[in-house]
Amino acid sequence: MIFIILCSIAAIGFFIERWLALKSARKHLEQLRTPLLDAIQESQFERALTLCDSHPCALSELAKCVIQHRNLKRDAIQEAVQDESKRQFAILNRFIPAIGIIASISPMLGLLGTVTGMIQVFSNLADEYAAGAHANPGMLAGGIWEALLTTAAGLCVAIPAYLLHRWLESKLDAILLELEAVTTQIVDLIAPPPSAKEGTP
Repeated sequence: MIFIILCSIAAIGFFIERWLALKSARKHLEQLRTPLLDAIQESQFERALTLCDSHPCALSELAKCVIQHRNLKRDAIQEAVQDESKRQFAILNRFIPAIGIIASISPMLGLLGTVTGMIQVFSNLADEYAAGAHANPGMLAGGIWEALLTTAAGLCVAIPAYLLHRWLESKLDAILLELEAVTTQIVDLIAPPPSAKEGTP
């Protein structure tokens, strides 16, 4: 039971930390997007870098990556952005998989507690029979009831943890989609695709 309690505390802690982190990432993304795109469109790269430094977030790091590689070809810029995107995803995704793991192992911990509890109950019952005592249905029922509590506790942790895990994943996916869209705009402004350079539709 102690491990299930620790899992519940860890899940709550991880969720609060990630919820605040993703909320902050969303806030900075919304605040930075428009002024950053305006600065880059006007080729005011120093102002863009200053904006990035004043709003530390995934978008600012991706934007700085593009700006710092602006003298390279488009393919090289995109490759650098992909590497930075992986790093930012790892930062934003921190602890979210841990909540999913807790949701997966909590029922198994509960089942393990139930099995070991049942083993103890029947072991005690066998000892009483060996000593010549009669069966005690009350003791048996009480032991089984206590053993089943761990399974219930595991499920009570696993179900909310699973829901919180999926909710955080949906929030993360929304942020990643917006980051990808804004980063693509920045790359297009600094290193337009060949069709845009040639003026073809």
